[in-house]
Order: sequence, then C-alpha cells, then structure tokens
Amino acid sequence: MSDRPFANALLRRLGRRRLQARVVLLFERVWPAVWPPLGVLGAFACAALLDVPRLLPATLHAAVLVATLAAFGWLLLRGLRAVRVPGAADADRRLERASGLRHRPLAVLTDSPALPGADALWRAHLARAAAQTSRLRVGLPRPGLAALDRRALRGGLVVALVAALVVAGEDAPSRLLRGLLPAFVPPPPAGATELQGWITPPGYTNLAPLFLRPEGGGVSVPAGSHLTMSLTGGSGVPSLTLADRKLAFQALDATSFQADQDLNGGGRLAVRRNGQLLAGWDITVVADAAPLVQWPEPPGAARGDGRMPQTRLPWQVSHDYGVVALHAELRLRDRPDAAPLVVAIPLTGAPKSAKGVRLQDLTANPWAGLPVVARLLAHDQPGLIGTSTDAIFTVPERRFENPVARALVAVRRDLSARPDERSAAIVELDRIAALDGVWRDDDGGFLNLRAIVAELMRARDAIAVEDAQARLWQLALHLEEGATDRTLRALAEARQAVREALDAQQRGDRIDPAEIDKRIQALEEAIQKHLDALAEQLRRDPDAQMADPQSRQLDAQDARKLAEQMRDAERQGNQQDARQKLAELEKMLDQLQKARPAHRDAQQRERAQKRQRGEQQMSALQDIVKREGGLLDHAQARDSAPPSPGEDGERTVDQRVQQALRRVLGELMQQYGDLTGQIPPNLGDADTAMRDAGQALGKKQDAPAAAATQKAIEALQKGGEAMSEQMAQQFGSPGEQEGEQDGQQDGPGMALGNSDDGTRQNQGSGNRPWHGPRSSGRRGDQKVDPLGRKLNEGNSGTDETADVTLPEQMEQARTRAIQDELRRRGGERGRPQPELDYIDRLLKQF
Repeated sequence: MSDRPFANALLRRLGRRRLQARVVLLFERVWPAVWPPLGVLGAFACAALLDVPRLLPATLHAAVLVATLAAFGWLLLRGLRAVRVPGAADADRRLERASGLRHRPLAVLTDSPALPGADALWRAHLARAAAQTSRLRVGLPRPGLAALDRRALRGGLVVALVAALVVAGEDAPSRLLRGLLPAFVPPPPAGATELQGWITPPGYTNLAPLFLRPEGGGVSVPAGSHLTMSLTGGSGVPSLTLADRKLAFQALDATSFQADQDLNGGGRLAVRRNGQLLAGWDITVVADAAPLVQWPEPPGAARGDGRMPQTRLPWQVSHDYGVVALHAELRLRDRPDAAPLVVAIPLTGAPKSAKGVRLQDLTANPWAGLPVVARLLAHDQPGLIGTSTDAIFTVPERRFENPVARALVAVRRDLSARPDERSAAIVELDRIAALDGVWRDDDGGFLNLRAIVAELMRARDAIAVEDAQARLWQLALHLEEGATDRTLRALAEARQAVREALDAQQRGDRIDPAEIDKRIQALEEAIQKHLDALAEQLRRDPDAQMADPQSRQLDAQDARKLAEQMRDAERQGNQQDARQKLAELEKMLDQLQKARPAHRDAQQRERAQKRQRGEQQMSALQDIVKREGGLLDHAQARDSAPPSPGEDGERTVDQRVQQALRRVLGELMQQYGDLTGQIPPNLGDADTAMRDAGQALGKKQDAPAAAATQKAIEALQKGGEAMSEQMAQQFGSPGEQEGEQDGQQDGPGMALGNSDDGTRQNQGSGNRPWHGPRSSGRRGDQKVDPLGRKLNEGNSGTDETADVTLPEQMEQARTRAIQDELRRRGGERGRPQPELDYIDRLLKQF
C-alpha cells in the first residue's frame, strides 16, 4: 500500500505529457475533418483576391457567396461529427508509441497486483516502469492528409493563395471585403413626371409634326394624323382618353409609358394618373377635301398648228396638300353612253396650286371633228377626286388636201357618231371605190377599201366598227401623206406612248420597267426612221430645202444619247431625271417637226446653181494651191541638198507641172469672170508668179523658182478670199433664203447662236476668212438632210464623224483623172528615171 502514493505522485508528474499527447491526437483527428471546408474558403479567397466577384452581377455574386458558405458549413459539420475526443488511455498509448516503451509501462502506474503477497515483486515492477517514464516524448502530429489528398491539391491551393496575394498587393483587404459584400444598387428614387405628346400629320400633307403644349389648349390636325403620347417618371400606371374613349398605355419600363393612336375623330384628349389629371387638349380633326380643278379658259383647238391642229386643254388645280394626278375626260356629246376618252395631264411633283395648258394631238382619234363634253378630274393622295364643270368643244381634226382622203375621214367620223347606222357608210364607201381614176395605180388601197366595206357588212359587233375606223384612217393617210408624214406621225405616237407610261408611273400605277424600256427603244427607232425619210425625200427632190432653216439641228447621236440617259434613269428608278430627259428630247423633236421639206422658187434655184459653180471653181483654186505647195517643197529640197544626178529630170517635170497649173488657172479665171463679171486682181499676180517660177525651173535655178512659187501661193490664197467675199455679196451665204440680207440667215445645218451681248452671230461660211474650198462652207447648196448634213457623206445620209469631209463628185472625178494620167506616164518606162521616180512619189500621195 505504501507504493500507491508513489504511483500517484508519478502520475501527477506525467499529467503535462498526457495533455500534450491528447492535444496532438485531437489535431490529428480534427485537421482531416476541417481540410475540405477550408479548401472551399481558400478557393473563394483566391477569387476574391483576384477581384472576380466584382465582375459578376450582384445577384450572381450573392448566390456564389451563399453557395460557398453552405458548402463550408456542410463539409465542416460532416467532418467534425466523426471526430472523437481522445481520452487518458489514448494519450498514454500515444506517449508509449512515441517514446518507444514496451509492455505498456504507463498502464502499470494505474494498475494494482492481482494476488496478495507479491508486494516486493510489484514494487520492483513499478520501479522499472517509473524508470521508463523518464524519457517520454509526444512526437509531431501526423494527420495523414497524404492518404486523403493523393493529388496534393492542398499544395496547389497554397500556391494559388500566395499568387493571388501578390497580384492583389495593397488592395488585398479591400478585395476580400468586396468579395464578402455584393454590390447591390439601390433602386433610383422616383423622378419627376415628364409628359410629352405630338401629332404627326399624314405623309401626303408634307407638314411637320405638331407638339402638344404641356399647358393644354386647342389643336386642329388633318384626318389620318397619328398621336404619340410619352410619359416618364412618377409612380402608378397612367390612363389616356380621347372623347371618352380609353386608349391603352404601353409600359416601356417601371416608370416609362407610351401610347400610339391614329386620329380619325376629334374630342377631349386627357392624361390621368392615380385619379389626377396631368394634361388635356381639345383635338379637332379636319376631314380632307377634294382638290379644286377648273377650266381657266375654254378648251378647243390650238392656234397656228396648220393642217394637224392640236387639242388645247387649259387647266388649273389647287389643294391644301397637293394634287398627285390630273386628267381630262372627254365624252361624245351625242353619245354620252360611249366609253370616255382620257387624256393624262402630267404634273411636276404634287403641286398645291398650278395651272397650265395640255396640248394633245387627237387628230388620229375617231372622235376628231365631233363635239365632246370635257371635264377635268384631279386626285389627291388619299384618293379624293375633284371635278371641274363640263365644257363642250369640237375635237380638232386634221385637214386633208386629198378629196378622197377627206371623204374617207368623213365616213369614219359618221361611224363614231352613229355606229349602228352602217348603211350610209357602206353606200359612201362603195361610191368612193367606184372612182377608177383614184385607184387605177393603187391596187393595194382599193383592196383595202373593199375589205373595209366587207367587214362592215358582215361583222355586226362594235369591234368591227373600231377596226374599220382604224383602217379608214390608215387609208386616208396613205392617200394624203408621203413617207415623211407617216414617219412623223409614227414619231408622234412613239412620243405619246413614252409620255403616257411615265405619267402613269408618276401617278403610282404599276408599270413594268421592261415595257417602258420597250417604248423608249421604239421612240429611238421612230426618230431614226423619220430622219431617214426626210433625207430620202431630199435626195429625190433636188430643188427641196428645209421650210424652217432656223430650226435647231438635231443630231441623231444626241437623240440616242438623250434616249439612253432617259432609259438609264428609268432603270435606276429616278423618275424625275427620266422625265427631264424626255422633256429635252421632245423639245428637239418639236424643232424637227417644223423642218419640213419645201421647194425653192426659180430665182432661188438660179442663185443656188451659180453659187455652186462658184464654189466648184474655188475648190479647183484650192487644188492649184496644193499642187503649188508640192512644187515649192521640191524646189526648196533641191536648193538645200547637194547636187544629184537626177535633179535635171525633176526640174523638167516640175516645169511641166507648173505650166499645166498656169493653164488651169487661166481657164478658171475666165470661168469665174463669166460667172461674176469680175476677176480678183490677185489671180493675175498669181499667174505672173507662176510664169516666173516656170522660167526659173527652165534655167535650173531652184532658189528663184521657190521664191516665185511662194508668191504664187500667197496671191492664190488672197484671190480665194476675194472670190469668197464676191460670192457672198452676189449669191448670198450658203443656206440663205430669198429676200434676206447676206449673212443674216443660216441655212440647213448652220447653227445660229447668241453672242454675249445678245446679238445673233452667223456661224456660216459667208463671213469667215477663206482657207480653201474645204472651209468655205458649201453646205447651203449641197443636198443636205434635215440635220444639215451632206447627203453624200456617211451611210444613208448620216455623217458618222464631224471632222472628216469626203470629196464631191467633181473632185473625185478630177482626182481619178490625175491618177490615171500619172499611172499612164509611169508605165512608159522609156521616160527619164528622175521623172519616173517623181511620178512614183506623186502616186504615193494618192
């Protein structure tokens, strides 16, 4: 028993060691349990140090934070629940294992002997156990995480935390704090209420939007306007009423609302919120009125249009918002049930007020010569139609010179007035068919007439009458017109077709672009055919000239260019540009329509013939100048070059040529003297100089020969200028008409312009200095087409280039004669070699 106090004292001394052992054991058990939740916290800390949560929306940030805390708590609870607090026995076992003690000596200290009488032995056993306790150790903790974390994630987490701390630097505390506090933005305070409203008038009115004043008031708007109301700020859902009709607001967000409504009727417009009136207006909707249209003066035949008078339709329209379409509607006075004839009147844009006159060629219409009741109809954008008062007039008809053509047109007109009464028309057509003198040389016309009679007798429907009327018109034109009249009529029809297509497109009708392109192409072909017909008529009639020589030249290339530009504008959808090009083209065509061939009287023909002979003489004079120039070149070349064996032969040839040219000049002077009664003295000087040049060549003196030849050329040029002035004084300028002063009127193909001071400038050749026949301007007496172009230039009377002039027949014949003579002489090989060489050089020039 005396050993128990000793054991107890020993146990007290060992208490500190046991406490240490229990702490180590508790750490080894707790650390594996808390490592997973700490890993979750470490990962969140890394993200917070990198300021990742700040990039997330506040809601997502909060969700991540809650998820992290939940995972931490659940893992911590699960791990700690499995941890058992170590007891004294566990501590002794830890000490014994860590100290390497055998036979559990610490258990002896708390044990007692089982059999009495063994005290000495037990004391010896205690002494030995106590001796072992003097070297007790607790040892380092060994939680065993390596077995649980085989991939060493704990090391990676530590490295990531260190790196995140380095990146965060001084901002680490603030970033950790932001990671724990989601940045929820507090809702903005409700702003002040702002109400805006405006009314947009319909597009056809071209009016600007009308803003409603906040203080309210009265507003007048066109029917079809659109109301837009916008409200922002405040709280509560607003309401909108118009004439006690509730209109719905659409919520754009929590404090913004908008309402849209077409205004077809007026009334009180009010906006309320939470039972309180925010604003109110009195809206008056003005219904659209039809356009006003009237005849400013009576319609009828246009003045001064000759045998093809046009129908004159004056008009005047007005509308508050513009007129988009206008047309005239014509009905037969004696047949009001017949389908009306509609004449479109083009408008530029949508004018609010406009007036003008529409000229329409209705001479080809079956109603020509009959009284009609006409009215104007104007359309606005919404479709309302304004109508004018009725006007009665007789549709102008074409005046035919051929009596049979007049009779056919009269039958056609009677069929329009009384289509059901065909017997009288058939009797009259039979009478016309019996006129043998009319149809003796016109089998085609006679057969056509008999076919018309047969159609009227057999077919009883209205289509037969319309077809008979169309064929009667063509037959009347066949008897009355030539080719130029038919092509002119076809040109007018092509112009009308293009104009109608563009007008319909402007009105908004659906027109196939391919159809417009086809009509423009037909207009180009009609222009070319009419030009060819005019040129052919001038070829057949040598005494014909243009009736209106002041009419503007129409270049076929210009016409084609305008038509192509109009087509391109139409393809691109530029209707305004297309209509502008059509207007320019029609202006040119109107000038062409006035250029009709007419015959010159006997005096004009005589003057023209004399002027033509004079110009032929001037052309021969220019040829002499050219030949003299060649002789001058030869003389100067020989004078500046060393002597050669063939020079004598060349001089002999040049001397013969000089003598021949002098003889030609003498004949020319005689012919010109017979024509005008006077010879320019410069031509006598030229004759003397040519004689001197020939004598110098005979003496083999090239320098004097060159000087004399130069004097001859100068005298010939001055003589040509004098001839040009004399011809202008005696015969007038080319193209000048009888009874006009010289230099005051241009002929076909001569353009008249205006100077800066407004005076007319003559562009003809009569007032230009003489530079030879090519620049003397002989177009007035040559056969020219309606464009003023020479008929012997280009193909089919057209001149493809403006800077190339081909020789006339007289010049061509003279050139061929010279070539033949040179070839004949060149073929005589017995001639001197220098002369043969010179002939070869001359032939190369041709």
